[in-house]
Order: sequence, then structure tokens, then C-alpha cells
Amino acid sequence: MDELARWLGEQLATDDRIARAATEGPWSVDSKSYAESISAPDGTQVVAGGRWGGEASVFESTEDALHIAEWDPARVLREVESKRGMVVRIGANATIMGWDEVHGDLLRLLAAPYADRPGYQEAWRP
Repeated sequence: MDELARWLGEQLATDDRIARAATEGPWSVDSKSYAESISAPDGTQVVAGGRWGGEASVFESTEDALHIAEWDPARVLREVESKRGMVVRIGANATIMGWDEVHGDLLRLLAAPYADRPGYQEAWRP
């Protein structure tokens, strides 16, 4: 499980780095009924493109825009911190109580969203 915990920490560090390099969130869409842009709190347009007058849309649908805005850098950073906290607590409890199935299962579940990244091992699949 130590290898899985280390690998998961690397994935969280990657998410953290990418989110910190992006335009600061939270992001919002200009319209929840017909989105044409996603903006940062300071008004910076993070993603924009016209859907009127025959211009090409940058979104397939308003739902895509809402999804992108919901997963802004601010949320990603909150998730990274939450997951890091879980990994630390799982590790601390495993040290005290010894590794058992529950601790391993929790780490495998936390790692599952990263299964498409290099280094993921099938043995870690929940």
C-alpha cells in the first residue's frame, strides 16, 4: 500500500500544479440557459465563443459549459486538499492499527479516478 499511497500523492501533486497554473476560480458561466462563456471572478473570460449568428460554439451544450465551470481550479484545489488529508489519516491509522482491508480499500477508491494515468496498476483497482 505504500507504493499506492506514494503514487496517489504524485497524482494529487499533478492536479494541484495544473489547478494553480490555471486562471483562478471559482468560474461561472454567463448564462445557465445558453452559455457562451466561462469567466473568472475578476471578469477574465476563461473560455468564450459565440453561439449566435452562425459563429462556431466552443461548447457542444450549455451543460458542457456548466460542467467545466463546476470543475474550476478552486474546486480542484479543495478536492486535492481533502484527498491529501484522507491519505494522511488512512496512513496514520494504518500505522497504529496495521494495514487491513479497509485501509487498502480506501486508498484504492481514492486512486480509482486516476486509473487512466501512467503508473496505475490493475492490482489497485477497487
